[in-house]
Amino acid sequence: MRLGPARAALVAAALSVAVAACSGGGQAGQAGQAGSSPVASPGSGPFWVQVTCHDRSSDAGRLQRAISDSSRGATIAIGGSCLLTKGITLLSGRSYTGSGTTGTVLRQAAGMDYVLASDTYVDNASTTGDPLSVRDLTVACNGSGQTDGIIIVNWLADVEHVNVTGCGGSGIVDSSVTANGRSITNTSVNSRFENNFISGSGRYGFYVRDNGTSVTDGYLVNNQIASTSGDAIHLENAAGWTITGNHLYDVGQDALYANRLYGTTIADNYIEDFGRNQRSGTWYGIEGTAQGGTGSVIADNKVFNRGENSGSRYVYIGVTQVNSGVSYLAVTGNVILGPGHGGVGLLFSSGSNHLVVTSNGNMIAGVGTSTRRSGTVSAGAGG
Repeated sequence: MRLGPARAALVAAALSVAVAACSGGGQAGQAGQAGSSPVASPGSGPFWVQVTCHDRSSDAGRLQRAISDSSRGATIAIGGSCLLTKGITLLSGRSYTGSGTTGTVLRQAAGMDYVLASDTYVDNASTTGDPLSVRDLTVACNGSGQTDGIIIVNWLADVEHVNVTGCGGSGIVDSSVTANGRSITNTSVNSRFENNFISGSGRYGFYVRDNGTSVTDGYLVNNQIASTSGDAIHLENAAGWTITGNHLYDVGQDALYANRLYGTTIADNYIEDFGRNQRSGTWYGIEGTAQGGTGSVIADNKVFNRGENSGSRYVYIGVTQVNSGVSYLAVTGNVILGPGHGGVGLLFSSGSNHLVVTSNGNMIAGVGTSTRRSGTVSAGAGG
């Protein structure tokens, strides 16, 4: 069941961002708490809270107090370099903004499970959180442990123009699972992740963690994801997602894994160099499993690999299983280019179910096998 549209009114109060210039390196004054000040902000909602960091161990406490004291609908404007000795909890129903990816840097300075996480995740809520947004800042992990950069358990979340670098875990996580490992009981839909740069993740660059059917109908648009040890994009539930315009490169494992294709669009992505340095196993540029009943589209992607290691198998675009019933898929207009030996351009496998696929207009070169089919795979109209 989708959440009621009335809750979306919370977003309107947090869309505009106003950042005050800091003078003399000082902190913005306010009664009772140094470093943050709630003031009226024309056109940006009920409150604007400014927090100035000074690259000191006190930054985490200052930032968390400002967030905890803020009103619903507030914009939390963060400036400077924040030395974070503990993870920061983001209250739902608020907007968090920096002064740009070089002007606001949140630096991991101790072991922690996450750098930023929504209160729904931290407090082990049973249902998804209200909308929130994170914009125009950098999350700089120190590469230790399994630290995730940003964890969101919110519907209609918006993460834009954010750099996430060097996280030992995953860069950005859109999750239905809270800190204690339990899943929310409702849906968490319609979130947007756009124009972010995620690099150096020890696990996944972007991760949809969903062991049910809660995190659906999201938008992953125009991001750059580089140098991940695992998958650049890993979706445990891809139902309803639009994944377009992303540049994925220097990927340790699969560039894009999308489980449960169902009304999913994967289009106009640029993928290069997946399965980096792997000496065994099978690695994919785009891999998906499909649900029965509703069709999906894989179109106009550019999937390249400049090198393939002996002992490994490379598949450029593959649907490896239909999970139930009959699934429908259009795979059109993709450009696939391998290094001239081995590899499979297109792989269609139905498992024990049925896949109906239209596959035309694809340009495939530099692979050992252009198209491979297994199971019950039939051509749709136009195929």
